[in-house]
Parts: sequence; C-alpha cells; structure tokens
Amino acid sequence: MKNILVFAALLSLASCASTMNSHRMKAAQRKMLETRRLQQAGEWDAAQAMAERMHSSVAKSITSAPRQKSSSGTMVDLLPLLAGWENGPFSDLKTTLQKHDLKRSPAAFASLRQQCVNCHAVLGNTKVQVSEIP
Repeated sequence: MKNILVFAALLSLASCASTMNSHRMKAAQRKMLETRRLQQAGEWDAAQAMAERMHSSVAKSITSAPRQKSSSGTMVDLLPLLAGWENGPFSDLKTTLQKHDLKRSPAAFASLRQQCVNCHAVLGNTKVQVSEIP
C-alpha cells in the first residue's frame, strides 16, 4: 500500500510539472503574438519587454524539464535546442526590435516561430501547433 501511495504521489508531481510546462508554453505563444502586435503598432520598447517575457516562459519550461521523452521513446536533451533558439532566432529578434527594423521584422518572427516548430517536431509533438505570426 505504501508503494502505491509513493507511486501516486510521484505520478501527480510529474503530471503537475507537465501541466505547468504546458501553461508556460501557451503563455510563450501568446507573448510571441503580442510581441508581434506591439512591433507592428510601432511600440518597439513594449515589444522588446514582451519578447523578454516570452523568453522567460520558454526558458523556464525547458530548464524545469531539460530532458524529455519524445513520442518515439528516446530521451531528448532540450538545452542545446534552447541555446540554439536563444543565440539564433531570439537574438535576431531582439536585435531587430532594438534597431526598430521594419524590413527584417517579418523574417525575424518567422525564424523564431520555425525554431519553435522544430523543437516540437524533435519531440514528436505534432499535435502541438505553434500559431502563425501575422
């Protein structure tokens, strides 16, 4: 009986962490779309601040569970993917927002979104949809 209670407690903790990450990633997606809306409205400083909030949501999600099982059953280390996102598309987006670069904005957002899609694909989470960025 004691083993069953311990197992149930561990299962509920794992479920809670998974639920928390799901909420964080949904929040990151909302923040990504809001960053784009703010940028399009010419509110560059607010867009930069929202982009940092988006980064926080993504980073917390990944660092709280850096190794996850893919749909094929293999373990995937998400930290290199996070580093690639931070040093590539997210860095480009930050630069674009800091420079108020209207011409590069669409490409920066598209690249950022694509990296999100790639990470979900690596995990086999094809049911998770990353919203298109207008």
